[in-house]
Amino acid sequence: MRKGEIELLAPAGSYEAMVAAVQSGANAVYLGGQLFGARAYATNFDRDELKKAVEYCHLHRVLLYVTVNILYQNSQFEELLEYINYLYSIHVDALIIQDMGLYYFVKKYFPHFEIHISTQASVKNKAGVQYFESQNVDRVVIARETSIDEIEDICHDTNIDIEVFVHGAICMSYSGQCLMSSMIAKRSGNQGACGQPCRLQYEFLKNGKIEHNENKYILSPKDLCSIDHIPRLIEAGVKSFKIEGRMKKPEYVASVVSSYRQAIDAYYKNQPIDTQQAKNNMMKIFNRGFTGGFLWNDKNFVSSDIPGNRGVKVAQIVRYNKKEKKLILRLTNLIHQNDRLYFPKEELTRTVTKMFKKRLLVNEAYKDDIIEIELNKEIDIKQDVYKISDYVYEKELQKYIQHENISLPISMKVIGKINEPLTLTVYDDSTSLTVHTTQTIEKALKTPLSTERIKQQLSKLGNTIYHLDKITIDFCDNGIIPIKSLNDLRREAIAQFQQKKLNKHQESVHVILDKKLTKRKQVKELNVMISNLKQYSAIDLNQVHHVFIPFFLLNKMDNIDDRIIPYIPYLYSQDDLNEFIESDLFNLFNQVLVSDYGALQLIKEKKKVILSNNFNLCNDYGIEALNNDFVIPYEMTEKQINNIHTTQKSYFIAYGKITNMNMKHCIISQFYLGKKVDKCNLCKHGTYQLKDRKGKLFDILTDTYCNNYILHYKTLECYELDYFNADAIILNFTNEAFDDIKKIINRYDHIINNRSVINTTNLNTFTGYF
Repeated sequence: MRKGEIELLAPAGSYEAMVAAVQSGANAVYLGGQLFGARAYATNFDRDELKKAVEYCHLHRVLLYVTVNILYQNSQFEELLEYINYLYSIHVDALIIQDMGLYYFVKKYFPHFEIHISTQASVKNKAGVQYFESQNVDRVVIARETSIDEIEDICHDTNIDIEVFVHGAICMSYSGQCLMSSMIAKRSGNQGACGQPCRLQYEFLKNGKIEHNENKYILSPKDLCSIDHIPRLIEAGVKSFKIEGRMKKPEYVASVVSSYRQAIDAYYKNQPIDTQQAKNNMMKIFNRGFTGGFLWNDKNFVSSDIPGNRGVKVAQIVRYNKKEKKLILRLTNLIHQNDRLYFPKEELTRTVTKMFKKRLLVNEAYKDDIIEIELNKEIDIKQDVYKISDYVYEKELQKYIQHENISLPISMKVIGKINEPLTLTVYDDSTSLTVHTTQTIEKALKTPLSTERIKQQLSKLGNTIYHLDKITIDFCDNGIIPIKSLNDLRREAIAQFQQKKLNKHQESVHVILDKKLTKRKQVKELNVMISNLKQYSAIDLNQVHHVFIPFFLLNKMDNIDDRIIPYIPYLYSQDDLNEFIESDLFNLFNQVLVSDYGALQLIKEKKKVILSNNFNLCNDYGIEALNNDFVIPYEMTEKQINNIHTTQKSYFIAYGKITNMNMKHCIISQFYLGKKVDKCNLCKHGTYQLKDRKGKLFDILTDTYCNNYILHYKTLECYELDYFNADAIILNFTNEAFDDIKKIINRYDHIINNRSVINTTNLNTFTGYF
């Protein structure tokens, strides 16, 4: 790929999908090995397949990136770094990383290994990008919630490559900050094992009562589609267009990649393109409905009626013939034999094995045709029918999976003199190779070998990935050499040329793990975090060491006690934070708790910083890399916490309603108004919850910026504090009542001062991963 060229980055969950990506026009492919990737349930690649994939991509002048974008414990680093060493040795082009401990080691021991910061790291603003730019990271994969205007501003004001998701599935919560699957089923998205609870049905409750709505998939987003906006993305300065889909089949990869390839090429050629046709094609393979998402400020975000593939609407049901067990359909779109249909009310799928039109068997039918298909089950006729698999289109896509479509230009130089071997040099912009015939050139007794015939023979590259772009021939006037020798020389040259491209060897790196031992810590401090000032009035300051208060509430307080520490929540207004930093109020504090890389970048040179649990610091190396006091993440077990060795002050949240999802979307306005509507004020008219299929209730909280937060159905309460290797605890209050806050603080104050344990038998609580 040429410098400055837009990169089309394709997913590959299998070797076949990788081939489809390359043959469809991807500039780069990202995939995961069988270890340490954020798609644990994709087929993924073993080591031999990884090496083979690198070779395949590099021969086709395509880059290959490997995902190692999960969180790691200390105990995993020995195996992890051996794996990184292997990836380095086979010439993987870049690593996609979430964990700051892994980042620390790669920068230290593999300084030339390109690092891309994963969307799992939740970088969502310009200051966050500037933080990683200051760390000499090569690229940031920006959060999907970032708008095109924000991205344009980031690209303009930074010199780091920005990668943007342009197509595919969207997470309802910010990536890296979703604990829904983890807390419900111990399947952590931060370990690549998300169970996708967002795709399940939920009831919506107001003031404890179910609100009725036929659309139950309240948390299931549509698929992002940006193909209408390619010019804007390019002109914004985005480096890489990323397609989601490592769990998808090769046909999906081929369809989406080829569609975006055509759109990008059309832009540079200043040619029109029918993006609607491209969308129609992509919808035939897989879609949950398309949205522009937050990238394009599309408020129509959720696929609340169908959580999976809705395909393309193809028919309306006329009636069901019970006697013949046939369903009569009026078509709204083309249909073929062997297409697969979906009936959403029954969540039923059927393959069209036989299709009748006017009682005659046909293999295709068109819009407005009345057809009959065999169906041995009576279904609700008041529904639309969808085609979720298009047999003919998927057959067309096999050309990207089973055939070589790439033809790369190479040049040749030929030198031939009497009584000397013929010399052939093959070269491109990065590699040059010279070979010689075993036979020497003889003087022709009759017809000499012409330069045209030499060019003709050397141009025969049909079974390779190359075509002859340019050739120079310096051949004696009356020489001759057997055509077989010329053909053998061509084949030898191409084989050696390809091998030379693959033979760039990198030595393994000797890595030494710095294993630290520190004195075991004991919890000695009780700290409180609040969400509103009513909660502050419930606190006896003599019982607590510090109170963490949202920065935007501080200007409403009459008196600022020296025990108060401002905290910057994960979601905040950039304008409000800038105003706070520039205010006299900011100067009153020595410490600030921050929750994202943007706030860290803005504050780290001005104040002592405490890193919240949102940073997901799970190992000694990440803690050392960021070098600040920190809050232990929710997803660490007691054993893992006790395996942390650091002199930095560590906090863990001993009490609180865990935020399972941090969302830019608004569930409340979505439910009532069909889309997110800013400042609708519906949230002020009651309390809201989601109820899952097991009857569990999840509180929905909102903030002044119309963000939503889904709380876990059980409250985290850990009382056996002596079991944890930490300096301090935090009691995190969200929507608790005044009296409950007092009781909870008293309970923990008693534990710390008396080193005692509370009986939790009758409490509706849990201890999470702890």
